Amino acid sequence: MKKTAVLLYPQFSEYELSVALSILMQGNKPVITVGLNSEKIKGESGLSCMADTQISDINLDEIDSLILPGCMDIALLIHEQKLIDFISHVNAKGAIIASISSTPSLLEQKIYCRIISRRYG
Repeated sequence: MKKTAVLLYPQFSEYELSVALSILMQGNKPVITVGLNSEKIKGESGLSCMADTQISDINLDEIDSLILPGCMDIALLIHEQKLIDFISHVNAKGAIIASISSTPSLLEQKIYCRIISRRYG
């Protein structure tokens, strides 16, 4: 069974994930947490955690969905190109992307980059 990837980044909103993770666990859906790198990640309430893997190491063929939790200050992530590229690759594989709270801004950034590359690239 394919997994749901949960992206974790600095200041991610822990409480926005609690219900989603509970529902996935009740449905026996495997979950994998993914960080931007291998460093410890501190959520917006100060909870420190380690992701199962990082975006450079995950096998996209093993996931069919991605959850993007909100972030206290999404401006910190808008220009994180490896994050935008990761979301683009997940989308290109046809995975379902769930975007919570402030993270539609990340999806918008992906679309904006695609428009710019078509216009000027």
